[in-house]
Amino acid sequence: MGSNDSRFNIRLEVRAEIYPTEDVRKVLQAINTIIPFDEERDDVEIVGNDVKTVIVRKEGHEALIKLRSSFRSNRILDTARSLLLSRSGRLRPLKFHKQAAYSGKVRLCDEDDISPLGVIILRIEYGGDPLILANWLSPQTEKGKIVKEASTHELLYGSHEGPS
Repeated sequence: MGSNDSRFNIRLEVRAEIYPTEDVRKVLQAINTIIPFDEERDDVEIVGNDVKTVIVRKEGHEALIKLRSSFRSNRILDTARSLLLSRSGRLRPLKFHKQAAYSGKVRLCDEDDISPLGVIILRIEYGGDPLILANWLSPQTEKGKIVKEASTHELLYGSHEGPS
């Protein structure tokens, strides 16, 4: 039996390729549009030679709050949800248009070739029920209104009651 104070871990990994014609700073800025990070405090790695890959790793639901807000303000909750959850209910990586992110906009892609300079890929690992994460990050809507939204408490503790 689990205890009431167990929390579900959320781990994020954001990846983007950096082509020789691109400025590393601009790609980092684009990633920051989606998942805010601090190069000094967070796990940021740049690997490769000709075409480099930047990898940012973060933990905790707080890193998703900006993205959660962007999905709402851009009215793309249902689109985000359909791209996040597979038909079998598993989490899939989300892909974002790199150039749009550089200009401060969150734009989802369902195919790599939509973004000429490639995509930013966000992988979310969540220890709980993927449906709870989806209901928190990008809840289903009906006629523009949110139908069932998971609370942060549900996200962190599942459907069980956490500490009081």
